[in-house]
Amino acid sequence: MSDLITQLNMGTGSIVILLMGLIFKLTGFAVRDELLLRVLVVCGFICDAAYYYFRADPILPSVLSNVALLAINVVLIAAIASERTTWRMSDADRRTFAHFPTLTPGQFRRLRKMMTAATEQPGAVLTREGRAVDDLMLIFAPTITITKGGESFPIVGPAFVGEVAFLTGDASSADVSLPDGGTVLRIDAAALRRRMARTPAFNNAMVALFGAELARKVAYSVPMEGAGKQGPRPA
Repeated sequence: MSDLITQLNMGTGSIVILLMGLIFKLTGFAVRDELLLRVLVVCGFICDAAYYYFRADPILPSVLSNVALLAINVVLIAAIASERTTWRMSDADRRTFAHFPTLTPGQFRRLRKMMTAATEQPGAVLTREGRAVDDLMLIFAPTITITKGGESFPIVGPAFVGEVAFLTGDASSADVSLPDGGTVLRIDAAALRRRMARTPAFNNAMVALFGAELARKVAYSVPMEGAGKQGPRPA
């Protein structure tokens, strides 16, 4: 009789573990966040593996299959965490990433591989009005001068240059120069278009970035003749 009671208790415990695993997985499939989904599914696989291992007649193939699925999801959890965190970035990359607020860390890492850096001397001209623009540029300089239709105005760096030509496919709408020199990060426009065409989420993030940058330039630009007399215009 005592043996029967013990077996019933063990069976009940096994069923509880199996039900817990089912609850974890159902809860995981009900949430929208992929990271939380994976974590809950892993908990479910742990319960399933424990159920098949600790029963009176362990079923090793089921244990191994659940462990395999668990391992795959652990790898995916690591990949998702890497996509969302900056822990693998250098300090320099973190500073650059701060200028791409619409991108995830993972998106920025892929974009960073497309960047080249160069130091430009004072007076360097980056674009000419009416000429093609081959690169999207992020300029680190105290002042960037925009000249269009004979009129000039400064913008404060860091700032992007070439985003309008990139979005429209047209030639540059203005001359852009660096009166004090600076550092220029360049991204090949053709390669960036291909990347954006392949990944809708990345495309949306970059378009949002360009929109925010254009709004910033409009809000803080002033005519050159009044640049030394008045502060930034309000938004």
